[in-house]
Amino acid sequence: MISVDAVRSVGVVTPARSGLRSSEAESCAEALVELCGRIWLELEHLVHLNGRSRTPENLSLDLAAETLRLELLLIMDACESASWVLMLDPDVRRGLIAMSRDVLAIIAVGSNELTLGVIECAQDRVFDEALLQNGLFPAHRRLEYS
Repeated sequence: MISVDAVRSVGVVTPARSGLRSSEAESCAEALVELCGRIWLELEHLVHLNGRSRTPENLSLDLAAETLRLELLLIMDACESASWVLMLDPDVRRGLIAMSRDVLAIIAVGSNELTLGVIECAQDRVFDEALLQNGLFPAHRRLEYS
């Protein structure tokens, strides 16, 4: 004879888009601040390469700038993926997309036009995003970066 025991239901739990717990949202914001720090360091590397040689064919600067542009494109693409949409807090994800898009637009210039001022403008945008994620920058204040 076969006995029937109580059956337990097993379900898959996935976070709702806007239903992340505050600790998860804080972790997302902290991760974004860490990512901002890494992008800042890559921009600092561009400053260093820019200062070393202002020749028309500064291959190291060109390669480093193109690598950063590619990384920013990959970040924006990943932010649109289903897994990142579910994983990231919506505000953090929107901030990451906006910051990546703005920095990419700023540094999307030829190597002769990638001046210290342009790189500093990109760094300003990264720094502003880090401040915003730490609650030290008013969210309603939208600066123009050019």
